[in-house]
Parts: sequence; structure tokens; C-alpha cells
Amino acid sequence: MTEFGCARCSGEDALTALAFCTTRLDKTHRLVERSRFSVSLRRCPECGQSFAAIFTEFVDRAGEDAQYFEFVPLTTAEVSSLAAQGAQVDLAELGALGSVRRRLSSSWPTGGEKEIAWRTDSLSVREGH
Repeated sequence: MTEFGCARCSGEDALTALAFCTTRLDKTHRLVERSRFSVSLRRCPECGQSFAAIFTEFVDRAGEDAQYFEFVPLTTAEVSSLAAQGAQVDLAELGALGSVRRRLSSSWPTGGEKEIAWRTDSLSVREGH
């Protein structure tokens, strides 16, 4: 059992949870929608848990672009605050939320192996390029 979510969106197996979250969460708000960076708010159809979904890509010259995808669970008050910010969403605030609770992370750094895991370390959110 987790503090946020259900067995489908927040179950112990990160790979299974990522497959569910990337295909089944309902997008409720699009805050930022750029080719290398996006932030949306999504909701689990099973339990109603809300998440900030953050995608960042860093293009390199070798064509092995680093890609990061984070699902940060949110409270109802946090959803309201972030939705009101819209495209001007505070990236430091998003990072702070992702740093204080368990989040689902897909990390594929340039030249590295892809890692899918539940993380509780600090999260720095910055726009890709």
C-alpha cells in the first residue's frame, strides 16, 4: 500500500505502473506542450489519484537524446494550484513536490541504460532543448 494511488497506478512494480500510467491515465490539463518538454496533469481512472506528468528531452549531436519522464503524485490542492498556473507553471515547485514523495521515474540518459524505478531523491525540473 502506498500513500498515494492504487495498485494500478502506484503498485510496487515500477515497470508495470509505468505501462499503466503512460497509457491509461486521463489527461485533465495540458500546462506546457513543447516538442522537448511537456507538463500535464493526469488522473487515474481506477482510484482518482492525480499526477503531474513531466517529459523532458535533451538533444545531443550523436542522436542519443536523453529522455526523462516523471509521474509525481499530487493532492487536490496541488492540482488546483498547478492548473491555475497554466503555461507559467513554477518548475521549482514541481521539483519540490517530486522531491518529497515517492514518484515514478523513467530515466534514459545519453549513452546510458534506461532505468524505470520508484524514486524518492531530489527532482530538478528544467526545460529540455
